[in-house]
Amino acid sequence: MAAELEFFFQEAAAKKSNTAFAKGWQKLALKKNEEKDRQAAIAALHHALALNPTLETSWQLLGLLSGYDSRPEVAEEACRPAVSLRTDWELGIRYLSITRHLLYSYRDAAEVEECYQRFKADLLDFYSDFQNFSTEKKKSLYSWLLTTNTFLLPYLGKETRNLQQCYGTILHEVLTSVFPEGKERPPLPPVDPNRRLRIGILSEHFWEHTVWKLMLHGWLKHLNKEEFELYVYSVSDRNNSCTEIAKTYAYKFVQGNHPPDWWLKQIRSDRLHLILFPEIGMSFTVLMLAALRLAPIQCMSWGHPDTSGLPTIDYFLSSELMEPTDGENHYTEKLVQLKNLGIFFSPLPQDPRPPITREEFGLKKNAVIYGCLQSVFKYLPQFDTIYPEIAALVPNCQFIFLTTMMSKNTRRRFEARLEQSFAEKNLDYRDYCFFSRPLNFYGFTSMLHCLDVFLDSIEWSGGNSTLEALYYAQLPIVTTPGRFMRGRHTAGILTLLEIPELIAPDIPAYIQKAAELGQNPEYRQYIRQKVHQNLPKVFADQAGIRSLEDFIRTTVREFAASKCSPDQFWTQ
Repeated sequence: MAAELEFFFQEAAAKKSNTAFAKGWQKLALKKNEEKDRQAAIAALHHALALNPTLETSWQLLGLLSGYDSRPEVAEEACRPAVSLRTDWELGIRYLSITRHLLYSYRDAAEVEECYQRFKADLLDFYSDFQNFSTEKKKSLYSWLLTTNTFLLPYLGKETRNLQQCYGTILHEVLTSVFPEGKERPPLPPVDPNRRLRIGILSEHFWEHTVWKLMLHGWLKHLNKEEFELYVYSVSDRNNSCTEIAKTYAYKFVQGNHPPDWWLKQIRSDRLHLILFPEIGMSFTVLMLAALRLAPIQCMSWGHPDTSGLPTIDYFLSSELMEPTDGENHYTEKLVQLKNLGIFFSPLPQDPRPPITREEFGLKKNAVIYGCLQSVFKYLPQFDTIYPEIAALVPNCQFIFLTTMMSKNTRRRFEARLEQSFAEKNLDYRDYCFFSRPLNFYGFTSMLHCLDVFLDSIEWSGGNSTLEALYYAQLPIVTTPGRFMRGRHTAGILTLLEIPELIAPDIPAYIQKAAELGQNPEYRQYIRQKVHQNLPKVFADQAGIRSLEDFIRTTVREFAASKCSPDQFWTQ
């Protein structure tokens, strides 16, 4: 009897210990996910669930991270126990599951199409039911809005307008069921020719981020302070030298990790004439605030270059050099094509240290090095054949890919694609492809100096990365325009740079142009010299800023003089 009791107490202690350890792993997973270290979060979740499979939060988070890990099957497997453990989560889990087929890396073109169709079916099915939800049922979804978004949708290379509009409508109606004051457009304050217009700028990226370099710094520095009062809203606690610079240009600077209702009250009390969102879709907080009416006129730009789908955003501020001829068809907002690039790019100061060398990176010393330095989800499988085609024409070459944003499984998938594409040319991808560790700013700019040619990603073009490749290393860049604006950034930049010969009309021409640059060092040097000579055409160009000022001035004053919605009167 004593032995049986001892065994019972040992078993109870083990279970208690397992429970404590499991919750510790879950806590670590939540922390790592918040820090965007998703690989570590996934590993911690597996530990937690191995010790205690009844942790519903761990199942929920595992399902959420399946896209990052490129495992749609995990989402379905994880969602079932989450719902069985928490039946009151059924609607929220269904909402979360809409995006489970949006992955960081797809196995092949067939999987791209399959995942797109599954996402589309799930979203439209949910949207159809959502239209009949009561206000209380819509309110119940509010706590789930921070679990997922459609960030990865436009990377599929598909039309997104109608799907984003469904998703944007869901967000808007959920948020305004909780905050009904955010539903109606605020009145436009009086427009006095002797007083400055009050312009809001809202972002989470007042730090060394792409959005800071592409839009925020340029807007803050160069918008006419005699005509515009800039009300700057940093919806994050993150604070560094860029944040301090932003404060020097702002008439009013408000910062903090506050809930939507706090921001709604604060911003509406400032009685803005117009508010600018440099991007919508990367930050949950920005997305939620953009789904509310903060100002009478609301505009977004191309920090995340896709339509928001939100009924609250009136204008999409784009670039006249980047839009296709049918550009207006791809936005729920009214398209405004600002002059040239529509921005003023602000590069960070060059690191004073000597650049890291090829040898230090582990690259081939005498090879022709092609840079493919985009996030993995910008590389669609239907374009993998580009690399072995170039390698067949330039045998002594090497392609550099970054492992940033790659989980182990995502990297395995991506490498398997390259292996197959190279094998079809009777080549071994390991002889040609180098996977670099994630790079900080110093590492990235050093890598640029190691390259001979920069290869633009297809259907989601480089913007910030292209500008940095030109600015820091004067690199030749090969591109071909995509179907949508998001695939035409580099083409617009090269047009302004007056080097259109690097813009290939199609994929075969792209391959030939990349090979020609690889084969001919004199041609590469000629392009580098031309880039260096023409850089001021891009980096000193203020046409985009001036046309933004014209847009703001005209739109506000015509809205003040009219009774109609702003998108009914703006003409370029």
